[in-house]
Amino acid sequence: MAVSCYNDFDTPAPRKIYTDADMTAQGLEHVTIKEVKGWFDSAFGGISDTGTNKDWSTTKTLKFGDLTPDEEKFAGVKGWSSASNKYIKGKVISSDRQGNIYKSLYIDDGTAGIELKLYNGLYLDFYLNLNTLESQWVYVCLDGLFLGNYRMMLSIGDAPSDSINTSGTHKFYANSNLDNPNIAKQYVFPGERVMLDDTNILEINSQNYTTLGEAQLGRLVRFTDVKVRYAGIPNQNHDTNPIMTNGSFTSVFPTWIVTDWGTPRYGAWYRWAYNINNVRLYASVLISYNDAAKYTSDKGVYSIRTSGYSQFAMKPIPKDGAVGTVLGIYGIYARESTFTGGADDYAQYQITVSRLEDLDFKAEDVLTDAEADELARWASANPAGWNDAGEYYDSFQPPVKNDPMGGDLEE
Repeated sequence: MAVSCYNDFDTPAPRKIYTDADMTAQGLEHVTIKEVKGWFDSAFGGISDTGTNKDWSTTKTLKFGDLTPDEEKFAGVKGWSSASNKYIKGKVISSDRQGNIYKSLYIDDGTAGIELKLYNGLYLDFYLNLNTLESQWVYVCLDGLFLGNYRMMLSIGDAPSDSINTSGTHKFYANSNLDNPNIAKQYVFPGERVMLDDTNILEINSQNYTTLGEAQLGRLVRFTDVKVRYAGIPNQNHDTNPIMTNGSFTSVFPTWIVTDWGTPRYGAWYRWAYNINNVRLYASVLISYNDAAKYTSDKGVYSIRTSGYSQFAMKPIPKDGAVGTVLGIYGIYARESTFTGGADDYAQYQITVSRLEDLDFKAEDVLTDAEADELARWASANPAGWNDAGEYYDSFQPPVKNDPMGGDLEE
């Protein structure tokens, strides 16, 4: 009994930290992230109109290496055999610790940034401290992985996949996640700790925002002195700003939105996202440098896209016109895009933040809980837009009781 109660457990060995020398020992050659993105452009003529993902022919994917016979059947997949002995390395620029980023790790090497589609809980394996700007090198062996385009955003992951969403719509994806950590760790390796520097964080302000474009997608950007805009919905004075449209879609989208399971429905919502009674929905908050903008595709307009699973989902958002600093990954969601803006450009430039702390606004410029609830009630009773058929959009009525937007709040 005495012996059985004592266990001399083996002490786990420290996790290996990889270096350039380890990659060289495997016979691999380094290429930059910018070069890798250039391979996609060479294969498909650029990213514009290649990420509509309507079917397999419009779902474009570049495999690093030769295609298998099964993969050759996919109309939108091409092989890039010269990538079979290449690797990229980049510094970690995102974290999923607060739940706003899911199964994605963004890395940057000073030339470009890219999303790695991996597994959940990545902050446990890949280090980032945005307070001190301490990060970590990440090495990615490319052979056998896939570079896919979804709505003009490139990412590296597993093979293309498809599914049926909750509304019954068929969805096509240019690549999928490496959900199994054991498999992912055959391709993605942690490196040494390193500091983020000026080459890894783009500084954008009212004077240089027009410099942001296709080349900067996937990079970490600090938007300084950027203004919150309530476009097409009431502000704290119950005034309604001019509607900003997405292409020719003349609804109140996007301002503060919540979506149900499949068919989008739009309603004014004054918190970073929706999380009530285990119903979790995304929300969007517009920020802008361009007061004259009419379309979400116009230069200087960005949507902070926030998940209902984030730790800060129910935190109130800033007031209309509040000016602050936002630090996040610069991205895009587009049905069609030419980076020109206007009624024919269905692009929405999105910012994905890692932490609540990266939404830096003065305390007095943030709505109180009571103000957020009152605005939601007022907007629900006063719909603020029409659809293309000339009908009002109904306010979103969440399928729960005692909800701030449903008017049945007990507090």
